[in-house]
Amino acid sequence: MATERVDERPADEHDPYARRPGYVTGVDGRTDRTTTAMVIGIVAGFLARVVLGFLGLAEWAALLGGIVIGLVVWLVLRALRRRADRIAGRSPDAVPQARDHAVAEANGGRRFFIAPNPVVVIVMGGIFVAVGVAPLVFDGATVAGLLTAVLVIASGLFFVVQGVGTLVVRRRERSGQ
Repeated sequence: MATERVDERPADEHDPYARRPGYVTGVDGRTDRTTTAMVIGIVAGFLARVVLGFLGLAEWAALLGGIVIGLVVWLVLRALRRRADRIAGRSPDAVPQARDHAVAEANGGRRFFIAPNPVVVIVMGGIFVAVGVAPLVFDGATVAGLLTAVLVIASGLFFVVQGVGTLVVRRRERSGQ
């Protein structure tokens, strides 16, 4: 199985350094994968969670309501942005494809994440898992606590898998040289 290599970008592909309406610009100056719709959805979900909590809803209902409201806001705004891109004659997927191309160029042609220091990523994932498990062990299990723990533990496991994957890739590179 050969590693997919990136040779050159097609002429109609989005320039990763060009600003694009509806997208956040990352620290490196490139148009980020994170859309403003996603950011607004996360903020709306958090605010909905706070407001529902102030209204006296059960903790699990407020958390679930915040997640649902944030997800709906994000998906509606995303659909509107994609529609506006199509009407303007732009490809809605040009920014993510350009970002994937830039990541592949930075990682020697690989289109997946390679951590600069995989041990840090693994430790960070371990901390996430510990933070997710600790409230369940010490405070008992509630529905909201269980939902939160599942999200935090899943995030931690994602980081652990990414770190271990990077270690495996680096070990294969060293053994091939």
